[in-house]
Amino acid sequence: MKHSIPVLVSLACVACSTLSLPGAVKGEMVEVRTEDGVTLHGAIWTPATGTARIGIALATGTGGEFYSSADRAERFAEAGFMVISMNRRDHGDRFGYYNLEPSALDHKYAVDLLAARGVEEVVLVGQSYGTVTVPYYVRATGDPRVKALILTAALGDLRAGSRMAVGGAEPYERMVSKAQEMVRAGRGKETFLMPGLTPSDPPMVHTYETFLDKRGPASKAVPYEIMKSIDLPILAIRDPADPLPATLPPAQQQLEASNKRLKYVLLPDIRNGRMDRAAHGFAGRQDELFDIIFKWLGEQGLLP
Repeated sequence: MKHSIPVLVSLACVACSTLSLPGAVKGEMVEVRTEDGVTLHGAIWTPATGTARIGIALATGTGGEFYSSADRAERFAEAGFMVISMNRRDHGDRFGYYNLEPSALDHKYAVDLLAARGVEEVVLVGQSYGTVTVPYYVRATGDPRVKALILTAALGDLRAGSRMAVGGAEPYERMVSKAQEMVRAGRGKETFLMPGLTPSDPPMVHTYETFLDKRGPASKAVPYEIMKSIDLPILAIRDPADPLPATLPPAQQQLEASNKRLKYVLLPDIRNGRMDRAAHGFAGRQDELFDIIFKWLGEQGLLP
């Protein structure tokens, strides 16, 4: 795969409160134009040392924006990593309008930007839907700069999660049939609403074409299948209170069976079996999450 270095444009301060302090983490906005003409936005956090051999590229989940990763990015940068959080083309409310593959391949530009700053080894860190796009990118490109994957709120199979979200097999099949009908009629780019991933989530807008690509029975958004052909160390982590369907059992079992180099960590249950939407983002458990991540990175020889 050819790795071109895109033009880096500094736009604004992300971590303004730190920029005036000597030896502190520095943040800046960046943007890049892809080879097919899409403009992507993100931010880079530079460690106090000013340079880093190892970089972290953060990938958000469904509906995510690069700035939603700011707390995690600063945490990694404070530990000495060069960090980037970059939107894919399907970020935020664009999720239902872009297919999996072009969106996942946008991770190339995040890795390119880190390489332009002198980073030699990259760890891709995906959250939620980012745990689909990150391994998809690695399998599709074999990018030699990527040395490890970290998957937080790891999904097993987006198809199965989608069936649960819409109410089971029958309503899912009706939705699939309608989407297929609309695509055959040349109306695949028209939109519809599907239920939110949990009862507390708002409905989600999808084109019929993108619904089939990301959630249909032939979708490739299946991390446990993708992972079978990846030869890198992989860390997957989940809070047992996470209610999002694609993270629920048998996701753990599927992921563990998919790759001998994958380590799956299920955090201790602190809610006595109660599900909590906030657990999908590890609310109140960031220290615990980073303790696990930094220990694992040390075991892989990937600490600054």
